[in-house]
Amino acid sequence: MGRPSYSNAIGALYEASAQPELWSGALERIADYLGADSGMLLYLPSSRDDRFIIHGRLREDLNEFFLKHHTRNPYGFAFAHAPVGRALSTEMVVQKEILYRSAFYADILAPQGISQIIAVRHSSLSGEGPGGILFNLSAARANNADDALARLDGLKSHLSRAIDLTLLASRLPANQREPDQLLATVSGAVVLLDQHGSILRMTSDAERLLRQPDGLVVVKGDPLTLAAQTHEDSPRFAARLKQALAVARGEESSLEGLMQVERPSGRRALLVRMTPLPPPTLSPWNTFDATARVMVQIVDPQASTEAQAEHLRLLMGLSAAETRVAALLGGGLGLPETARALGVSLSTVKTHAKRIFHKADVHSSAALVRLLLSIPIGPSRQ
Repeated sequence: MGRPSYSNAIGALYEASAQPELWSGALERIADYLGADSGMLLYLPSSRDDRFIIHGRLREDLNEFFLKHHTRNPYGFAFAHAPVGRALSTEMVVQKEILYRSAFYADILAPQGISQIIAVRHSSLSGEGPGGILFNLSAARANNADDALARLDGLKSHLSRAIDLTLLASRLPANQREPDQLLATVSGAVVLLDQHGSILRMTSDAERLLRQPDGLVVVKGDPLTLAAQTHEDSPRFAARLKQALAVARGEESSLEGLMQVERPSGRRALLVRMTPLPPPTLSPWNTFDATARVMVQIVDPQASTEAQAEHLRLLMGLSAAETRVAALLGGGLGLPETARALGVSLSTVKTHAKRIFHKADVHSSAALVRLLLSIPIGPSRQ
Protein backbone atom coordinates (compact mmCIF):
# COMPACT_ATOMS: atom_id res chain seq x y z
CA MET A 1 0.00 0.00 0.00
CA GLY A 2 1.44 3.37 -1.02
CA ARG A 3 1.86 6.51 1.02
CA PRO A 4 -1.45 8.38 1.59
CA SER A 5 -1.94 11.57 -0.39
CA TYR A 6 -2.09 15.03 1.16
CA SER A 7 -5.87 15.09 0.64
CA ASN A 8 -6.27 11.68 2.29
CA ALA A 9 -4.19 12.84 5.24
CA ILE A 10 -6.20 15.98 5.97
CA GLY A 11 -9.40 14.06 5.21
CA ALA A 12 -8.54 11.67 8.03
CA LEU A 13 -7.95 14.62 10.35
CA TYR A 14 -11.34 16.19 9.77
CA GLU A 15 -13.06 12.80 10.08
CA ALA A 16 -11.46 12.47 13.51
CA SER A 17 -12.37 16.03 14.50
CA ALA A 18 -16.05 15.05 14.48
CA GLN A 19 -15.60 11.43 15.59
CA PRO A 20 -12.89 11.38 18.29
CA GLU A 21 -12.77 7.57 18.30
CA LEU A 22 -11.11 7.83 14.86
CA TRP A 23 -8.09 9.77 16.12
CA SER A 24 -5.90 6.69 16.55
CA GLY A 25 -6.44 5.65 12.94
CA ALA A 26 -5.98 9.23 11.78
CA LEU A 27 -2.60 9.42 13.54
CA GLU A 28 -1.52 6.23 11.78
CA ARG A 29 -2.52 7.68 8.40
CA ILE A 30 -0.72 10.96 9.11
CA ALA A 31 2.36 9.01 10.20
CA ASP A 32 2.29 7.12 6.90
CA TYR A 33 1.93 10.39 4.97
CA LEU A 34 4.89 11.90 6.83
CA GLY A 35 7.03 8.80 6.48
CA ALA A 36 7.02 8.23 10.26
CA ASP A 37 6.49 5.03 12.24
CA SER A 38 4.00 6.22 14.87
CA GLY A 39 2.22 9.28 16.20
CA MET A 40 0.40 10.56 19.24
CA LEU A 41 -1.64 13.34 20.77
CA LEU A 42 -0.22 14.13 24.19
CA TYR A 43 -2.31 16.06 26.73
CA LEU A 44 0.07 16.96 29.51
CA PRO A 45 -0.84 20.12 31.45
CA SER A 46 1.79 21.18 33.94
CA SER A 47 -0.41 21.30 37.04
CA ARG A 48 -3.20 18.75 36.49
CA ASP A 49 -3.57 14.99 36.76
CA ASP A 50 -6.06 14.36 33.91
CA ARG A 51 -3.33 13.66 31.35
CA PHE A 52 -3.65 11.22 28.48
CA ILE A 53 -2.11 9.85 25.29
CA ILE A 54 -4.00 9.03 22.09
CA HIS A 55 -1.68 7.14 19.82
CA GLY A 56 -1.20 5.24 16.62
CA ARG A 57 1.26 2.31 16.76
CA LEU A 58 2.84 2.94 20.17
CA ARG A 59 3.06 0.40 23.00
CA GLU A 60 0.27 0.79 25.56
CA ASP A 61 2.43 -0.51 28.42
CA LEU A 62 5.14 2.05 27.72
CA ASN A 63 2.56 4.84 27.39
CA GLU A 64 1.32 4.02 30.89
CA PHE A 65 4.87 3.77 32.20
CA PHE A 66 5.67 7.16 30.65
CA LEU A 67 2.67 8.84 32.31
CA LYS A 68 3.60 7.37 35.69
CA HIS A 69 7.36 7.85 35.68
CA HIS A 70 8.72 9.91 32.80
CA THR A 71 6.58 13.01 32.22
CA ARG A 72 9.55 14.97 33.55
CA ASN A 73 12.30 14.36 31.00
CA PRO A 74 14.79 16.45 28.97
CA TYR A 75 12.69 16.45 25.80
CA GLY A 76 9.46 17.29 27.62
CA PHE A 77 11.04 20.11 29.60
CA ALA A 78 12.42 21.71 26.44
CA PHE A 79 9.23 21.06 24.42
CA ALA A 80 7.16 22.81 27.11
CA HIS A 81 9.11 25.99 26.33
CA ALA A 82 8.98 25.60 22.55
CA PRO A 83 6.85 27.97 20.45
CA VAL A 84 3.25 26.91 19.90
CA GLY A 85 2.22 25.95 16.36
CA ARG A 86 5.69 25.41 14.91
CA ALA A 87 6.87 22.14 13.34
CA LEU A 88 9.99 21.09 15.24
CA SER A 89 12.63 18.40 14.75
CA THR A 90 14.41 16.76 17.70
CA GLU A 91 17.46 19.01 17.27
CA MET A 92 15.28 22.13 17.37
CA VAL A 93 13.97 21.11 20.81
CA VAL A 94 16.82 19.42 22.72
CA GLN A 95 20.41 18.32 22.24
CA LYS A 96 20.44 14.70 21.11
CA GLU A 97 23.37 13.85 23.39
CA ILE A 98 21.34 14.91 26.43
CA LEU A 99 18.24 13.05 25.22
CA TYR A 100 20.11 9.82 24.47
CA ARG A 101 21.69 9.77 27.96
CA SER A 102 18.32 10.10 29.73
CA ALA A 103 16.28 7.39 31.46
CA PHE A 104 13.34 8.53 29.31
CA TYR A 105 15.24 7.48 26.20
CA ALA A 106 16.36 4.17 27.72
CA ASP A 107 12.92 3.23 29.09
CA ILE A 108 10.51 4.69 26.52
CA LEU A 109 12.14 5.60 23.20
CA ALA A 110 14.82 2.94 22.71
CA PRO A 111 12.53 -0.07 23.33
CA GLN A 112 10.26 1.22 20.55
CA GLY A 113 13.11 1.98 18.16
CA ILE A 114 12.43 5.73 18.20
CA SER A 115 15.39 7.73 16.93
CA GLN A 116 13.80 11.04 15.88
CA ILE A 117 10.75 13.02 17.03
CA ILE A 118 9.01 15.67 14.96
CA ALA A 119 6.31 17.61 16.75
CA VAL A 120 3.99 20.59 16.96
CA ARG A 121 3.12 22.03 20.36
CA HIS A 122 -0.58 22.82 20.76
CA SER A 123 -1.68 25.35 23.39
CA SER A 124 -4.87 23.56 24.47
CA LEU A 125 -3.08 20.22 24.83
CA SER A 126 -0.12 21.58 26.77
CA GLY A 127 -1.53 23.98 29.36
CA GLU A 128 2.03 25.30 29.81
CA GLY A 129 3.30 21.72 29.68
CA PRO A 130 4.77 19.64 26.84
CA GLY A 131 1.50 18.67 25.18
CA GLY A 132 0.97 18.53 21.43
CA ILE A 133 1.15 16.33 18.34
CA LEU A 134 4.25 14.16 18.01
CA PHE A 135 5.44 11.69 15.38
CA ASN A 136 8.29 9.24 15.77
CA LEU A 137 10.87 7.96 13.28
CA SER A 138 13.08 4.92 13.62
CA ALA A 139 16.78 4.97 12.78
CA ALA A 140 15.94 3.46 9.37
CA ARG A 141 13.72 6.46 8.58
CA ALA A 142 15.86 9.13 10.23
CA ASN A 143 17.52 10.11 6.95
CA ASN A 144 14.09 11.27 5.74
CA ALA A 145 13.46 13.42 8.83
CA ASP A 146 13.78 16.69 6.88
CA ASP A 147 11.15 15.59 4.37
CA ALA A 148 8.87 14.43 7.18
CA LEU A 149 9.30 17.77 8.97
CA ALA A 150 8.45 19.69 5.78
CA ARG A 151 5.31 17.59 5.33
CA LEU A 152 4.34 18.15 8.97
CA ASP A 153 4.81 21.89 8.48
CA GLY A 154 2.34 21.75 5.61
CA LEU A 155 -0.21 19.94 7.80
CA LYS A 156 0.21 21.81 11.08
CA SER A 157 -2.65 24.28 10.57
CA HIS A 158 -5.04 21.43 9.73
CA LEU A 159 -3.81 19.42 12.74
CA SER A 160 -4.39 22.33 15.10
CA ARG A 161 -7.80 23.09 13.62
CA ALA A 162 -8.93 19.46 13.86
CA ILE A 163 -7.87 19.31 17.52
CA ASP A 164 -9.66 22.60 18.25
CA LEU A 165 -12.85 21.27 16.66
CA THR A 166 -12.63 18.05 18.68
CA LEU A 167 -12.22 20.07 21.88
CA LEU A 168 -15.07 22.35 20.86
CA ALA A 169 -17.45 19.44 20.38
CA SER A 170 -16.50 17.98 23.76
CA ARG A 171 -16.63 21.19 25.79
CA LEU A 172 -19.32 23.44 24.35
CA PRO A 173 -22.77 22.95 25.94
CA ALA A 174 -25.88 23.36 23.84
CA ASN A 175 -26.80 26.68 25.44
CA GLN A 176 -23.58 28.14 24.03
CA ARG A 177 -24.27 27.11 20.44
CA GLU A 178 -25.29 30.65 19.49
CA PRO A 179 -23.74 31.50 16.10
CA ASP A 180 -21.50 34.34 17.22
CA GLN A 181 -20.21 32.40 20.24
CA LEU A 182 -19.58 29.29 18.15
CA LEU A 183 -17.73 31.11 15.38
CA ALA A 184 -15.54 32.83 17.95
CA THR A 185 -14.13 29.41 18.88
CA VAL A 186 -13.29 28.07 15.41
CA SER A 187 -11.00 28.97 12.55
CA GLY A 188 -10.92 28.17 8.87
CA ALA A 189 -13.82 28.09 6.42
CA VAL A 190 -16.86 27.26 8.57
CA VAL A 191 -20.55 27.86 7.80
CA LEU A 192 -23.26 27.53 10.46
CA LEU A 193 -26.74 26.42 9.42
CA ASP A 194 -30.01 26.56 11.35
CA GLN A 195 -32.59 23.80 11.83
CA HIS A 196 -33.91 24.37 8.31
CA GLY A 197 -30.49 24.32 6.64
CA SER A 198 -30.39 28.07 6.15
CA ILE A 199 -27.14 30.01 6.58
CA LEU A 200 -26.80 31.74 9.95
CA ARG A 201 -23.21 32.90 9.95
CA MET A 202 -19.87 32.08 8.38
CA THR A 203 -16.24 32.82 9.09
CA SER A 204 -14.30 35.31 7.00
CA ASP A 205 -12.36 32.41 5.46
CA ALA A 206 -15.63 30.88 4.28
CA GLU A 207 -16.75 34.24 2.88
CA ARG A 208 -13.54 34.50 0.87
CA LEU A 209 -13.84 30.93 -0.38
CA LEU A 210 -17.47 31.32 -1.44
CA ARG A 211 -17.06 34.78 -2.96
CA GLN A 212 -15.96 33.21 -6.25
CA PRO A 213 -18.14 30.11 -6.65
CA ASP A 214 -16.07 27.05 -7.43
CA GLY A 215 -17.57 23.84 -6.11
CA LEU A 216 -19.86 25.35 -3.47
CA VAL A 217 -22.24 28.25 -3.95
CA VAL A 218 -24.44 30.45 -1.79
CA VAL A 219 -27.95 30.24 -3.24
CA LYS A 220 -29.52 33.70 -3.15
CA GLY A 221 -32.92 34.00 -1.57
CA ASP A 222 -34.62 34.54 1.75
CA PRO A 223 -33.00 32.82 3.51
CA LEU A 224 -29.58 32.10 1.99
CA THR A 225 -28.63 28.44 1.58
CA LEU A 226 -25.51 26.48 0.67
CA ALA A 227 -25.34 24.08 -2.29
CA ALA A 228 -22.87 22.16 -4.42
CA GLN A 229 -22.31 23.53 -7.89
CA THR A 230 -22.00 20.51 -10.19
CA HIS A 231 -24.91 18.33 -11.30
CA GLU A 232 -23.20 15.27 -9.83
CA ASP A 233 -22.50 16.73 -6.39
CA SER A 234 -25.63 18.87 -5.92
CA PRO A 235 -28.01 16.00 -4.96
CA ARG A 236 -25.31 14.32 -2.86
CA PHE A 237 -24.66 17.52 -0.93
CA ALA A 238 -28.40 18.10 -0.38
CA ALA A 239 -28.85 14.51 0.84
CA ARG A 240 -25.90 14.79 3.21
CA LEU A 241 -27.29 18.03 4.67
CA LYS A 242 -30.72 16.46 5.11
CA GLN A 243 -29.09 13.56 6.95
CA ALA A 244 -27.07 15.90 9.20
CA LEU A 245 -30.21 17.83 10.16
CA ALA A 246 -31.99 14.55 10.94
CA VAL A 247 -29.11 13.51 13.21
CA ALA A 248 -29.23 16.92 14.94
CA ARG A 249 -32.95 16.36 15.61
CA GLY A 250 -32.24 12.91 17.01
CA GLU A 251 -34.10 11.13 14.22
CA GLU A 252 -31.00 9.32 12.90
CA SER A 253 -27.93 8.07 14.69
CA SER A 254 -25.37 7.78 11.89
CA LEU A 255 -23.91 10.22 9.42
CA GLU A 256 -21.66 9.60 6.45
CA GLY A 257 -18.18 11.03 6.70
CA LEU A 258 -16.16 13.50 4.70
CA MET A 259 -17.49 14.49 1.27
CA GLN A 260 -15.44 15.59 -1.72
CA VAL A 261 -16.97 18.37 -3.82
CA GLU A 262 -15.56 18.70 -7.32
CA ARG A 263 -14.68 22.14 -8.66
CA PRO A 264 -15.49 23.26 -12.21
CA SER A 265 -12.16 25.12 -12.38
CA GLY A 266 -10.25 21.83 -12.23
CA ARG A 267 -8.68 22.72 -8.89
CA ARG A 268 -8.44 20.03 -6.23
CA ALA A 269 -11.79 18.99 -4.79
CA LEU A 270 -13.04 20.71 -1.65
CA LEU A 271 -13.41 18.53 1.44
CA VAL A 272 -16.67 19.08 3.30
CA ARG A 273 -17.57 17.80 6.75
CA MET A 274 -21.04 18.36 8.27
CA THR A 275 -21.21 18.14 12.05
CA PRO A 276 -24.67 18.00 13.68
CA LEU A 277 -25.03 20.16 16.79
CA PRO A 278 -27.45 19.33 19.63
CA PRO A 279 -30.70 21.27 20.01
CA PRO A 280 -31.48 23.53 22.98
CA THR A 281 -32.33 21.76 26.21
CA LEU A 282 -35.92 23.05 26.31
CA SER A 283 -37.52 21.17 23.44
CA PRO A 284 -40.83 23.14 23.42
CA TRP A 285 -38.83 26.15 22.22
CA ASN A 286 -37.33 24.34 19.22
CA THR A 287 -39.80 26.07 16.90
CA PHE A 288 -38.07 29.36 17.70
CA ASP A 289 -34.60 27.85 17.71
CA ALA A 290 -32.12 30.31 16.20
CA THR A 291 -29.03 28.38 17.24
CA ALA A 292 -26.68 26.57 14.90
CA ARG A 293 -27.72 22.98 14.20
CA VAL A 294 -25.13 21.99 11.59
CA MET A 295 -21.53 23.14 11.32
CA VAL A 296 -20.15 22.83 7.80
CA GLN A 297 -16.35 22.74 7.64
CA ILE A 298 -14.87 23.41 4.19
CA VAL A 299 -11.25 22.52 3.55
CA ASP A 300 -9.46 23.72 0.44
CA PRO A 301 -6.42 21.42 0.11
CA GLN A 302 -4.90 23.77 -2.42
CA ALA A 303 -5.09 26.96 -0.38
CA SER A 304 -1.84 26.49 1.55
CA THR A 305 -0.05 25.48 -1.66
CA GLU A 306 -1.09 28.75 -3.29
CA ALA A 307 0.21 30.73 -0.31
CA GLN A 308 3.50 28.84 -0.47
CA ALA A 309 3.70 29.45 -4.23
CA GLU A 310 3.31 33.18 -3.56
CA HIS A 311 6.23 32.97 -1.11
CA LEU A 312 8.21 31.16 -3.80
CA ARG A 313 7.38 33.97 -6.25
CA LEU A 314 8.89 36.51 -3.88
CA LEU A 315 11.93 34.34 -3.15
CA MET A 316 12.70 33.18 -6.69
CA GLY A 317 11.31 35.99 -8.82
CA LEU A 318 8.56 33.96 -10.52
CA SER A 319 6.20 35.73 -12.88
CA ALA A 320 2.47 35.80 -12.13
CA ALA A 321 1.85 33.08 -14.74
CA GLU A 322 4.66 30.93 -13.35
CA THR A 323 3.26 31.34 -9.83
CA ARG A 324 -0.16 30.08 -10.95
CA VAL A 325 1.45 27.05 -12.59
CA ALA A 326 3.63 26.40 -9.51
CA ALA A 327 0.56 26.45 -7.23
CA LEU A 328 -1.30 23.90 -9.36
CA LEU A 329 1.70 21.62 -9.80
CA GLY A 330 2.44 21.90 -6.10
CA GLY A 331 -1.17 21.02 -5.38
CA GLY A 332 -0.75 17.68 -7.13
CA LEU A 333 -2.04 18.41 -10.62
CA GLY A 334 -0.14 17.09 -13.61
CA LEU A 335 0.88 19.18 -16.61
CA PRO A 336 -2.23 18.34 -18.71
CA GLU A 337 -4.60 19.04 -15.76
CA THR A 338 -2.79 22.32 -15.06
CA ALA A 339 -3.19 23.37 -18.69
CA ARG A 340 -6.93 22.60 -18.59
CA ALA A 341 -7.39 24.40 -15.26
CA LEU A 342 -5.68 27.55 -16.59
CA GLY A 343 -7.21 27.38 -20.06
CA VAL A 344 -3.83 27.43 -21.81
CA SER A 345 -1.98 25.00 -24.05
CA LEU A 346 0.10 22.14 -22.72
CA SER A 347 3.20 23.56 -24.39
CA THR A 348 2.70 26.85 -22.51
CA VAL A 349 2.50 25.02 -19.19
CA LYS A 350 5.61 22.99 -20.05
CA THR A 351 7.49 26.22 -20.82
CA HIS A 352 6.42 27.78 -17.51
CA ALA A 353 7.30 24.58 -15.61
CA LYS A 354 10.77 24.51 -17.15
CA ARG A 355 11.37 28.10 -16.05
CA ILE A 356 10.05 27.37 -12.54
CA PHE A 357 12.34 24.35 -12.17
CA HIS A 358 15.31 26.43 -13.29
CA LYS A 359 14.59 29.33 -10.94
CA ALA A 360 13.84 27.07 -7.98
CA ASP A 361 16.76 24.75 -8.76
CA VAL A 362 14.61 21.60 -8.85
CA HIS A 363 14.25 18.98 -11.57
CA SER A 364 10.73 17.56 -11.23
CA SER A 365 7.19 18.31 -10.07
CA ALA A 366 7.76 16.01 -7.08
CA ALA A 367 10.79 18.07 -6.05
CA LEU A 368 8.73 21.25 -6.47
CA VAL A 369 6.05 19.81 -4.14
CA ARG A 370 8.69 19.08 -1.50
CA LEU A 371 10.09 22.58 -1.86
CA LEU A 372 6.67 24.18 -1.49
CA LEU A 373 5.87 22.07 1.57
CA SER A 374 9.10 23.26 3.17
CA ILE A 375 8.03 26.93 2.93
CA PRO A 376 6.28 28.03 6.16
CA ILE A 377 3.08 30.01 5.91
CA GLY A 378 1.41 32.04 8.61
CA PRO A 379 -1.85 30.95 10.24
CA SER A 380 -5.16 32.09 8.82
CA ARG A 381 -6.47 35.27 10.35
CA GLN A 382 -10.15 35.85 11.01
